[in-house]
Amino acid sequence: MRTKKSLLSPIEADLAALRAKVARRREYLDLLEVELANTRAALQEFTLLYNTRIGPLEAQQKRLQQMLEQMTADQAPPASGWNGRKQQAKQKQNSGNEHRQNETIIEKKPVVNSDPNYERKIRDLFRRLAKQYHPDMAQGAEQKKQHAEIMAEINQAYSAKNLEALEALAKRNGHAGAPAKHSSPATEAARLTTELQQLETMIFEVEHTIRELDLSHAMQLRSEMKGERQDGRDFLSEMEAEVKARITELQEQLLGLGAEFDFANF
Repeated sequence: MRTKKSLLSPIEADLAALRAKVARRREYLDLLEVELANTRAALQEFTLLYNTRIGPLEAQQKRLQQMLEQMTADQAPPASGWNGRKQQAKQKQNSGNEHRQNETIIEKKPVVNSDPNYERKIRDLFRRLAKQYHPDMAQGAEQKKQHAEIMAEINQAYSAKNLEALEALAKRNGHAGAPAKHSSPATEAARLTTELQQLETMIFEVEHTIRELDLSHAMQLRSEMKGERQDGRDFLSEMEAEVKARITELQEQLLGLGAEFDFANF
C-alpha cells in the first residue's frame, strides 16, 4: 500500500497544480470580460453622443462639399483633348476617395449583440461542450471519430459567435449542461489540459478585441475628449465650432458661384 500511495502522490500533485492553473486562467478571463463589457459600454455612449452632436453637421458639410465640387466642375472651361478628360476623371476619383476617407468612424462600427452576457453565454456553453466532446475524452476509435466531427461543428459555431447554433448542438447531442464524470486522474488531467488550451484561446481573443477597441478612431477621440475635459476644455463643442465654420465657408463659396437655395433647410 505504501508503494501505491507514493506512486499516486505525484499524480495528485500534478492534478492540483493543473486545477490551480485552470482556476487562475478562468478568473483572469472573467476580469477581461468585465473590462471588455466596460470598454464597449463606454464606446457606445461616446458613439451616441458623437452621432447626435457632430454626425449631422459632418453630413451637411459633406453634401455642401459635393455640391461645390459639382458647380466648380460645371463652370470650369472644357478640357482640351484626351489628356484633359483623363485628368478630370482622375480628379473626380481622388475626390471620391477623399469623401470615403472622411466618412464618420461611427458609421463603420460593427453591430454588436445588445445582450451584455451574450459572449459569456457563448464561452460557457462552448467550454462545457468541448469538455464532453473533445476527441481526447473519447473511448475507442469510433467514438473519437464522432467526437471529432461534433467538435468541428462546435468550433465553427464558436468562431461565428453563434449562440443558437451551440444551443442546437447541445440539444442534438443530449448535452444536459453538466460536466462529464471522470473515472481516473489521467482522464481528469486530459480534461483540464483541454480546458486550459480553450481558456488560452479565449483569453487571446478577448485581449485582441480590447486592443482593437482601444486603438479604434472612436476610442481615440473619446480619450482626447476625456483629457481635454480634465483641462477644462469642451472637446465636442470645439469640434462643432470647427465643422460649423467650414459649413459657413462652403455656403459662402456656393453663393459666390451663384447657388440659389435655402441653406437653413439644406
